[in-house]
Amino acid sequence: MDYRTLVNEDNDGTEGQDQSLSPFIQFDTEEDQNNSEKQSRWSHQKDLDDFFVRVYQYHQRHGFFCILLSEIFSLVQFIFIVSFTVLIVQCIDYPLLFRSTPSARNITHKIHFNEVIQSPKQCLSSMHLLTTLCIILSIIYWLYRLSRAVYNLISYFNIRAFYIQALDIKPNDLSNMTWHEVQQRLLIAQRTHHLCIHKLNLTELDIHNRLLRFKNYEVAMVNKGILPPRIHLPIFGDIISFTTGFKFNLRLILFWGPYAPFDERWHLRQEYKIHSQREKLSKQLSNFILLYGLANLLLSPFIFIWQVLNLFYGYTELVRREPGVLGSRRWSNYGRFYLRHFNELDHSINQRLNRGYKPAIGYMNSFVNYSIVEAAKFISFTTGAILAVLILLTIYDEDVLNVQHMLTLMTSLGVVLGVCRSLIPDENAVFDPEQMLQLVLAQVHYQPNSWKDHAHTNYVQAEFGQMFQLKYVYILEELVSAFVTPLVLCFQLRRKSLQIIDFLRNFTVDVQGVGDVCSFAQLDIAKHGDMKWFAPIRPKSVNKTDGGIANDGKLELSLMHFHHTNPNWQMPKQCEVYLEKIQERAVENLHGSSILQQSLNDIQNLQSQRSFYSDPQCTTSVQNRSIFSKPLMNTSSYSPLHTTISVRPNVSTVQNSFLNGGVSKADLPYRSLAQFGVLSKIHSQMFDMSDPYSLMGSLASIQGLPGAAQLDMNISCLFMHELRHKYKHGEYEDLENISEDQNNESTC
Repeated sequence: MDYRTLVNEDNDGTEGQDQSLSPFIQFDTEEDQNNSEKQSRWSHQKDLDDFFVRVYQYHQRHGFFCILLSEIFSLVQFIFIVSFTVLIVQCIDYPLLFRSTPSARNITHKIHFNEVIQSPKQCLSSMHLLTTLCIILSIIYWLYRLSRAVYNLISYFNIRAFYIQALDIKPNDLSNMTWHEVQQRLLIAQRTHHLCIHKLNLTELDIHNRLLRFKNYEVAMVNKGILPPRIHLPIFGDIISFTTGFKFNLRLILFWGPYAPFDERWHLRQEYKIHSQREKLSKQLSNFILLYGLANLLLSPFIFIWQVLNLFYGYTELVRREPGVLGSRRWSNYGRFYLRHFNELDHSINQRLNRGYKPAIGYMNSFVNYSIVEAAKFISFTTGAILAVLILLTIYDEDVLNVQHMLTLMTSLGVVLGVCRSLIPDENAVFDPEQMLQLVLAQVHYQPNSWKDHAHTNYVQAEFGQMFQLKYVYILEELVSAFVTPLVLCFQLRRKSLQIIDFLRNFTVDVQGVGDVCSFAQLDIAKHGDMKWFAPIRPKSVNKTDGGIANDGKLELSLMHFHHTNPNWQMPKQCEVYLEKIQERAVENLHGSSILQQSLNDIQNLQSQRSFYSDPQCTTSVQNRSIFSKPLMNTSSYSPLHTTISVRPNVSTVQNSFLNGGVSKADLPYRSLAQFGVLSKIHSQMFDMSDPYSLMGSLASIQGLPGAAQLDMNISCLFMHELRHKYKHGEYEDLENISEDQNNESTC
């Protein structure tokens, strides 16, 4: 792979700078000189990655005042956890509190706090060596966090000035602005202030490449199977180890640490780009991983203590108040990387996964272990009966509460009762795994092709459960990660050091004005596209390691998503051709695709909402309005080769619409349909072929509605998966020459 020489942005050489900045430095009048001073404050940012990240975080964290409060409360919370833990461990006279000594039993009056809590002198004199060591380490770590907080606050105060002066966004207006609007002003500020001197104009893709430079590498490594590490246990099988601690160490090893392959935030070391150095660099990286693993092993007792304290203080009261919270689910770290698009910002994936949460819960609830249900019913009956009797006795005489451990018993029975009831499914619910998984796919956009038509199997349920894990599993993983992470680093990640070196060399490109980025993040459909997802056929290359495709349609779906979230982005010609091809297929399959038929129902749903809210004179009640209209096309003559989802008019919008989850604030800027979206093509096609008085003619009214772009993205994603499945079953003769197994895996 060819690499262009990247000009280091820290270089103070005069040639490149004079050429770029001379129009903004050589002024004649005093007024022009004042303007030059204002511009020079923001021009030529030395670390543009860090600058853009702070601009993004300043918006996501709601301005300087909220960031200030967050930093202060974080420091105070750390002091509270350490000091309160030392207090309850060292400074309380527990024999006196529990009256476990003869002298304590002779006390007849109520024991006061000042009698139980020891003086500071007594605490220090009886303090254990381990406690003293923990306090010293805590003080050192707190001082480090204090210095980081001061540095961050100074940097964010500078960003606050940038928002006011360069972006013309006042602090009071920030909460009402979306990131899309801030990004548009940031592109204008580049032309005015020349934040980057290596490129006159920045694009939306350039900004995303800088914001997500390292996360794109992580997403690509998960997609290519390099991550996450898998541990085989005799009883449990393959366990994915992708804890927060492992993720932090991985970023230190590859991106942030002193011996990381990236010597700057934007530059991969030159030796990593040379094929002949791969063996040497692999051994070097393996040794560094071993050192990180040994360091984690030495610190594991202290990390474990901190994890226990943090989880104990954070979850104990919540579990007491809501016992079923441990049985709830969350998207795992592995799931978030697997489901993340290239160049997808944090707030975007959070909104997308939040919209997919309820359908995912519905899918997982469709799998019932009836033996566990029967046991839960029995235990809930017995514990409920005992708890009911205790409550009645307490109502009759409150002295029952003075019985030893009575409150503890009642609280424990309540927790057991809540957990058991959470395991018992709703007897009135009707589950359809295929339909529910289709609704999940509409929001999260990714699933392995092998899941199609197998959503009802335990195999698919187990794999999906690795992405959508139980909360108590997450807590246990984080607790044991202090001891598991060193083992994973030393025995699992070290074995993949050569794969990592090859991956960084083969999938890194130098982009002018941006630096070294993951080649997948460029969304080059001609180079990395999968032909089974209707990407253009690439010419055969002599070098087999050149290029390579992304698995599971990652690049194709990422391109579609980036187009929808950045509708003003001027994409390359080959990307336009690819998206136009998808639109053409949509028009061809309009009468035969259940997904496209459902999209027409959702269009009418948007119309009914708009007609109700936009007409204040409307006297029709909400109860008399139809949420779904009848299907616009007759699909009775079409018999698909694969399982389809059919949403009936009498089913609620929350459960069945591809807009499931509602419209979030992140979606508000994108009210218009994307130019190359599937729904956009259908919308324009049907409006052109209809007369103004027909039902088709009213389709134009969805333009500008909140949710139209989100619906367009969901329909486009589902239709692309449908095309992929139809190709697998041989419905496209023009692609019959492509082997199904071709390019499934590419060598790093």
